[in-house]
Amino acid sequence: MSNRVMGNLHKHLYRFMIVDLLLGIYITSIILTPVPYYFSLILILPIFAVISFKNRRENGDTAGILVLLILSLIFLLVGLQNLTGDGTTDMIQGLLLLMLAVSTFRRIRTIRDPIYKNWYRDTKETNSQLIKQLDEGEVLATCPACSTLLAVVPSKLSEDDKCPHCEGRLVK
Repeated sequence: MSNRVMGNLHKHLYRFMIVDLLLGIYITSIILTPVPYYFSLILILPIFAVISFKNRRENGDTAGILVLLILSLIFLLVGLQNLTGDGTTDMIQGLLLLMLAVSTFRRIRTIRDPIYKNWYRDTKETNSQLIKQLDEGEVLATCPACSTLLAVVPSKLSEDDKCPHCEGRLVK
């Protein structure tokens, strides 16, 4: 069960990275239009980091964190720049980019979580030690809003329960 949850979380993370990366490449390519085209080829390098993360290669998690951090900063800076624009469209786009920056930054916390790291690096001994720390009836689950790993008792979950990290509802 835990392996399936972690696999689904991993799939969610790398799909999120791909979408974020495509948007980040689009935004930076617009900014870098006056730069010669061969410099813009640098924008392709993060794709290899995402592929490394997807395939769970050694240090792929670190590369994934780095890509998410850079994308988060890009979204933050461009979002702040758009907020200072004159039109309503710029303001809305700026707010959306700021929300995306926060959401992207939250994914870093998920990748740095010890349980996820142990699963990613396939260190079964440490994983079993962490799972042994779960109380009776608890299982590992992810928050539907921010993908934070949580230990929950499924039979005790109600619609009023909220994630301790993002305050999002755990049951939808």
